[in-house]
Amino acid sequence: MEQYPMDRRQLMGRGLAGAAGVLAVGTGAQAAAPARTVRQYVVEAVQMPAWTEQDGRRHPLTAGDGVSNAQVVETAARAGLVLLMPEGSRINLGEKTRLGIERLMVDADDGRIAVRSDLKLFDGFFRFATSAVSRVVGRRDVNLSLRTITAGIRGTDFWSMTDAVHDAVCLFEGRVDLATPDQGALTLAQPSAFWARFFDQPARPVGIATPEQLATFIGSSALQPGTGVAVLGGAWQVTALVSADSRQAIGLAGRLREAGYPAQLRSRGLNHDVYIAQLATREDAQAVLEQVQALSGIPGSVVRSR
Repeated sequence: MEQYPMDRRQLMGRGLAGAAGVLAVGTGAQAAAPARTVRQYVVEAVQMPAWTEQDGRRHPLTAGDGVSNAQVVETAARAGLVLLMPEGSRINLGEKTRLGIERLMVDADDGRIAVRSDLKLFDGFFRFATSAVSRVVGRRDVNLSLRTITAGIRGTDFWSMTDAVHDAVCLFEGRVDLATPDQGALTLAQPSAFWARFFDQPARPVGIATPEQLATFIGSSALQPGTGVAVLGGAWQVTALVSADSRQAIGLAGRLREAGYPAQLRSRGLNHDVYIAQLATREDAQAVLEQVQALSGIPGSVVRSR
């Protein structure tokens, strides 16, 4: 197998994952599939800002939100999120990523959760991982389309990306089948097997990624603790505004939501609060506070919500 470095303009300039996060797919330990059958993708964690788009309308995403058919998930610069599939597998999206959910079907009639889904990666960084539990309780038939190829996912751990210059796929564990327009059917079955298609160059054979490349690939789709991560049940919140002027509060909440922050409104007596909840740590809340203050110009505060 050929071994060759990636173009530095593509991935090598990106930050490496920390030692504790290099092998982590989500923000916590692998969890069993939920007891009741969930028939949508669920946002397990989000490094703000991020949105979902449907029928031309964008809505900010936070932990616990559901995403399903005919929706596009988008992350901003220095953002990311983790989607939990109905049978327990996880999808990590890195910064500046757009992922379309073109089809999602869930069947649990035989006691196992079977998921069939077609995904489209328009831009950005994608990682898919199946836990030991989800391999037992679920079955998956997932197809991921990039600009030039389609990857068939049955149960594996792999990374992919696409941009205006190239498509790339790297296998960490399991097997990925690639349908390519000019190389036919390719199979990645060896850990660290790596394939890239630069659009302005001749096709290259499958190679082996270097340890440095693997660290870069993993880091490109990993959430960065302390930079604005929200998780379900997160105990910290940002109060962006406390005002007696309801129009001011409604206007700020709208601007923040348009920017990808899931701002909420709450009335307490004569005052109206604009706040963002479920942040994982004080550091995450402080990072979001600095981001929203840069947008609003209004001093806010960080509080522990429970």
